[in-house]
Amino acid sequence: MTEFSDDERERLYELTSIGASHASMAFTLLLHRAIAPSVPQFVDLDAYSADDCWSTGVIFQADGELTGLVAILLPPASCNIVSQRLVHDEDSDDHQDVISSALRELGNIVASHTMSAIADRLGGRILLSVPVLVMDAADSAFASMLRERGADHFVECELTDSTREIHVRLIFAPEAKSSER
Repeated sequence: MTEFSDDERERLYELTSIGASHASMAFTLLLHRAIAPSVPQFVDLDAYSADDCWSTGVIFQADGELTGLVAILLPPASCNIVSQRLVHDEDSDDHQDVISSALRELGNIVASHTMSAIADRLGGRILLSVPVLVMDAADSAFASMLRERGADHFVECELTDSTREIHVRLIFAPEAKSSER
């Protein structure tokens, strides 16, 4: 079990806040709707219960100055709004493939903005893996990935618009060695 000191927790809050601010800006630019981050929360995986309402997610492995898993999760209603804003050709035979591609690209852009801002703050580099798109029970899939890696904690931040029609969870689960930096 990895325990984080108060200083390590503060550092993770700070880095998550920086990343979430940049993620919000990326969403705002892509969706033409103001998106704002909440205050990051430190979550103990043992006390965490995956919520099936977070059905869609884009998940990355981050490596470099900070290493761990990064996830962008959306509930169905938000995913529908985001998909409609990104994909306008609803009569296409390959509509679901187009939506999947658009969600992966959205995830790439948002995660890149997020992790680039964190890397700049740390004065290093962070590389992201190819995204894994989960279109059903993404929250459960992410929790499962965390348990497989032996993660005990993660930091999450919610991103929303003023009407709360678009609701996103941004999660970073650092590997133990990342907390020692």
